[in-house]
Amino acid sequence: MARTKTALTRPANPASSRAPDGRIRKLTRAEKSVRNRQAIYDAAAEIVGEYGYAEASISRIMERAGLGHGTFYAYFGSRDELFDDLLPMKGREVLEFLHTRVKGASGFVDMEIRGFVGFLEYARQHPWFFRLLHEAPVAAPAAYRKHIDNILARFRRALMRSWHQGELPQYKESELDTLAYLLISARDYVFSQQVARSQNIDAALSEAVETYRKFISHGLMEAKTDRSSGAED
Repeated sequence: MARTKTALTRPANPASSRAPDGRIRKLTRAEKSVRNRQAIYDAAAEIVGEYGYAEASISRIMERAGLGHGTFYAYFGSRDELFDDLLPMKGREVLEFLHTRVKGASGFVDMEIRGFVGFLEYARQHPWFFRLLHEAPVAAPAAYRKHIDNILARFRRALMRSWHQGELPQYKESELDTLAYLLISARDYVFSQQVARSQNIDAALSEAVETYRKFISHGLMEAKTDRSSGAED
């Protein structure tokens, strides 16, 4: 598999922080711990994106994080322990990012289109994400299962709200998990297998969004229109 090129992490000074008034202050022990751990996660995600899990060594990760090799063991007992946390943690970052994009949506269709666009935006900004995700079923299966469960739980809640509001009358409650998996898969494959391989990323993104808009607006909601027409007849 070809290496995915990602921008190098620029580690901040792990011992200090700039206050709102511009002054430099020394970090507390707790603040330094949080910053170091986050730097390790960020570096590990980039390294996995470039080299894959198998070649994502502790030395590479710590060099990218701008921290000493021995610092790793202050936060993780092993590389496997880091990998067990990495994808679920990054997956939560994706969900938080998408939450800002779908906030204020007028209904299910609007929310889903905003979420789709937001995910494509995130994936374009973080090209390491798909290798981190796609190699996980073999390299970090527990992390992969946890990540999928987290994503499913978020989709399930959103679909359930819409279903109770009558926006998805053509679906039974028992079908909502299947629908969630279909929507999750659409984001993954549209970007990783279509958009990312295009010679014109902007054009591919634009077309993908418009196609998805049609699919969500008419494909998922058509039964509601048909049912209304039938009732009038």
